[in-house]
Amino acid sequence: MSQDIVLSLALPVALFCIMFSMGTGLSAGDFRRVLQAPASVLTGIASQMLLLPAVALVLLPLFSLPVEIFIGFMILAFSPGGTTSNMFCYLAKGNVALSITLTAVVSLITPFSIPLLGAVLLQWTIGSSSEIVLPLVPTFTNLAVVTLIPVVLGMWLRHYRSEFCRRHQKVIHLMPMIMLLLVIIGIIGQNWSSMPLFFGQTGMPAIALATVALASGYALARLARLSKRDARTVSIETGIQNAGTAILITGTILNNPAMTIAPVMYGILMLLPTCSYVVYLRLCRLSAA
Repeated sequence: MSQDIVLSLALPVALFCIMFSMGTGLSAGDFRRVLQAPASVLTGIASQMLLLPAVALVLLPLFSLPVEIFIGFMILAFSPGGTTSNMFCYLAKGNVALSITLTAVVSLITPFSIPLLGAVLLQWTIGSSSEIVLPLVPTFTNLAVVTLIPVVLGMWLRHYRSEFCRRHQKVIHLMPMIMLLLVIIGIIGQNWSSMPLFFGQTGMPAIALATVALASGYALARLARLSKRDARTVSIETGIQNAGTAILITGTILNNPAMTIAPVMYGILMLLPTCSYVVYLRLCRLSAA
């Protein structure tokens, strides 16, 4: 399978299925929780949407990255709502309800925020004379089709066929993740000969960004006087990014393979500090207070 087919067809289908499966785990109550626990939800949104991009802007220049790799990382930083964050939150004894609520809210925000922030980023880094442009309306349309609409459809299915969703929950959630994994494997396979170079360029920045994101998210939550349980949730939600969405933008909409390297590598390497954090918490047997 060529890389063009992987990025233009397989990736959007996989992302659509992932967001649909995410929707089957959401309900209207997840959005109402914003009013029930506004401090925790707003802190989580601020950490994902504001703090992480700010951290990336400060941290990434330290690695003297090529401009396209830097842009790829920044697009990733604009793409919160990683599909595995709820699972890691559960393993870390976090507030799973808060994690689900944050996933629900940012899934509605990012189709609007990513095109705007991405356009500003491209203007700032490579200027208006470049041939690389992120068109606002087409980008929003693409993101709505593969993120917003499937979430709504998944919520509709859960509302009207809740027993079906409950019975087939494992398949609904596992199959899209396997699809995305196969897409990432396909991208890696197409660029196998260049992987040592890619890892050399993005390995340390990806691990550093994920690690600092976890620490910064936790610190912000504690500064906001959230409980340790909620702080662990905000921390994980900040570190786990939606690599699929970032790859869709860099590889399909911008059609720039060099920019795609960063979200691909981050999607893999972010698991290292996250898993280490979860193992640390489990070994220490921290309370859920």
